[in-house]
Amino acid sequence: MKMMNFRIFLFAALICTALTSCFEDDDEVYKYDGPAVVEFNQATLTTGSYTRSVESGDGTISEQVNLVSPHLSSDQVINFSVDAANSTAVEGTHYSTTGQFTIPANTSFGDATVEILNGAIPAGETRTLVLVLEGNDVVGVSENYKSITISISPN
Repeated sequence: MKMMNFRIFLFAALICTALTSCFEDDDEVYKYDGPAVVEFNQATLTTGSYTRSVESGDGTISEQVNLVSPHLSSDQVINFSVDAANSTAVEGTHYSTTGQFTIPANTSFGDATVEILNGAIPAGETRTLVLVLEGNDVVGVSENYKSITISISPN
C-alpha cells in the first residue's frame, strides 16, 4: 500500500512540475512598452462612459487619474480642461478648477480636483460638467478614457 501511495505522489509531483514549466515568464508577458498616457480611472471601469452625481455646494471632489506607463523619474504636471460644448455648468457659478494636477515621480496616480460651488440650480434641473484630460509634453492621453461627466444637482 505504501508503494502505491508513493507512486501516486510521484506521478502527481511530475504532472505539477510539467504543467508549471509551461507557464510563460510573467515579466515579459505584462511589460508595457507603449507611450506614456493618462486616463480617468472611473472611465476604465465603466467602458469609457462615466457620470458622477454631486450636489451643488459639495465642495472639492477628486477623480483618480492613472498613468499608464512605467514610473517616470520626475513629477508630471497634467493638464485638463472643461468641454464647453458639452457642459452646461458655468465656471465661477457652479464649479471652480485650476485645470491641472501632479502625478508625483515614481508613482502611477494623481487626482484631478474640482470645487463644486453652491451655485443656484433650479429644482428638478441639473448642470453638466465634462472634464477632458490633455496630458503634457511627456505624457499623452488615452483616447478611450480621456473624459468624465459630472452631473450637478440642486442641494
